[in-house]
Amino acid sequence: MANPCGVSFGACLLRVTRVDANGNVIAGNNAYISDKLIQVTVNPNIETGNNFPVRNGCGCKIASRKFPDTFNYWDLSLQDAALEPQLIAFMLGADTIEDGADVVGVAFPSSLSCEEQAPAVAFEFWSENVVGSGLDPTYPYFHWVFPSSVWQLGDNTFEEGPAQPTLNGFTQTNGNWGSGPYGDGPPDGQDISEGGFWATNDDLPTAECEAQAVTSVS
Repeated sequence: MANPCGVSFGACLLRVTRVDANGNVIAGNNAYISDKLIQVTVNPNIETGNNFPVRNGCGCKIASRKFPDTFNYWDLSLQDAALEPQLIAFMLGADTIEDGADVVGVAFPSSLSCEEQAPAVAFEFWSENVVGSGLDPTYPYFHWVFPSSVWQLGDNTFEEGPAQPTLNGFTQTNGNWGSGPYGDGPPDGQDISEGGFWATNDDLPTAECEAQAVTSVS
């Protein structure tokens, strides 16, 4: 029997896809898939609702009215085990440094002017669906999708030991993502404009140390 209520374990694979200012997928070599991620953090950005207490002249509570807290967006961060120039370039909207056919580095972008739109990517990752001591046989993975996100470099340390590149980002609503361009979107076509996750038995995409083609648009 399928168990979609298993334990989400690990962070197995990452995929980013460039999207334009309207959230449409940009066709061409505009996707990157990595199996070198260490950690992804996903935290809700919550705006506290207004609170209006009413007290009398002696400071005693007469009444109060509290409005609900409001979800704004998701704060994201990525910690990687390797320095992947093409991945970083896509996430920052930066130009690459190339040596022949090889992407060997990133030229850090300058600050955006007021009229410029921040470059954005759809951000997806997969975790395992663990039941007992193994993967669920029907739905072995959880697929997490945030259809538009904007990123900057985080705090990075270089020392005696491996560097672990860090990027920080936040999500945006993207009603143009639909089910995505890869044929592995929500099985019921549910709206994930703000993001979402689901248990899945779709084959995981293949990681490569280079840009990959987006063959269709959402």
